[in-house]
Amino acid sequence: MLVLIAAAAARDHFGSSGLYVVAFISGMTDMDAITLSSAQLVKSGQLPEVDCWRVILVGALANLAFKYGVVALLGNRELRRRTVWGFGVSVFIGIIVLAVWP
Repeated sequence: MLVLIAAAAARDHFGSSGLYVVAFISGMTDMDAITLSSAQLVKSGQLPEVDCWRVILVGALANLAFKYGVVALLGNRELRRRTVWGFGVSVFIGIIVLAVWP
């Protein structure tokens, strides 16, 4: 509920860029809140669908970055080595999609 309120307030005050900030912050620890909040905003006609998938993708990228940070902080060298490639490729592809998808 808190993310829905924050997302609506950010969109009203800062436009789409505010939603991306909320998605990044809330997506770090949990993807459910930003996904459901974005879907609710689309359903109510307050957010275009094209912005919705982008907001969710920003949340997902933040989630991956946060999770790799935890691995880097708590994991051993072998675990960091194994996860950096999978997470890195996912983040790279996500950024490419954000940059080139219309």
